[in-house]
Amino acid sequence: MEFRCFIDDAKVEFIGFMYKLMVKYFCIVPFKFVFLHPIDHFMQNSNQNHLFIGRHWGLFVGQFSDAKVHRHYALQISIGTAETFQLTDQCNTEKSYSHCFINSNVPHQLVSERSCCIILINPLSSLGHHLRSLYHEVEISTLNKDLEALMMPCKNFSQNGCSFEALVQEIQTCFEQFSCDCEQNNHYSDDRIGKAIQFLETNCDRIVSLKEISDYSFLSETRFLHLFKEKTGLNFRRYQLWNKLIASLPYLKKQSITETAHQFGFTDSSHFNRTFKETFGLNPKFLLSLQ
Repeated sequence: MEFRCFIDDAKVEFIGFMYKLMVKYFCIVPFKFVFLHPIDHFMQNSNQNHLFIGRHWGLFVGQFSDAKVHRHYALQISIGTAETFQLTDQCNTEKSYSHCFINSNVPHQLVSERSCCIILINPLSSLGHHLRSLYHEVEISTLNKDLEALMMPCKNFSQNGCSFEALVQEIQTCFEQFSCDCEQNNHYSDDRIGKAIQFLETNCDRIVSLKEISDYSFLSETRFLHLFKEKTGLNFRRYQLWNKLIASLPYLKKQSITETAHQFGFTDSSHFNRTFKETFGLNPKFLLSLQ
């Protein structure tokens, strides 16, 4: 099977990485990527599996079942397009859902006999922060009323034959409205951190140093780290690690893990391997074995 994808070269490695995660954890039928000229980030195969990779979130639509209970750093929204799906937690408790939110690093196993929408969100993005603020320490929950608007586009895609591109656009619109509402009702309570997050999102294609973002916020580095964690509930150093690991992926094909680790500021290969697994749920050796 073959996917034809219009995309710029800078995103090729990241999409390949996301695809391998999907194959490992969601039992997707393997397919071939064909990268063409940059237009959009849409893929589709003959079995009606669809994949979209955006800047802060990704979407997979298809039939799947998890090979085992697993966890990942990304936040997850799951929506059944035709019927309920089965979700098993770390206590081996199984429940049926038509839609649910799964928090970061929560062990789970999802099984669906029919098509299902899986949305993965970077918890360090503005959208991810809003979701974490909404669900706090909840591990698995049905969707909040504001997010139930995501259900209709998913069902329309499955039952009424609308295009996958239209589905992605409708989800993006829902997220934009959700973000707008959250910004009005759930302020960071400190403009410096709010502006810092906007700056980080604008410059998400590069690694922003602690000194740069501290200077931008008119704070000392120590004060910025403390205030960032206090107002967002997130660790800024984790944001740095996420971007470093994403940026390192192309280099793993060209040089050793040790060389890559040193190039991106890790102490050694063990430090790199440990951080990689904590972030993505697998080690870089496994990723290299799939290339």
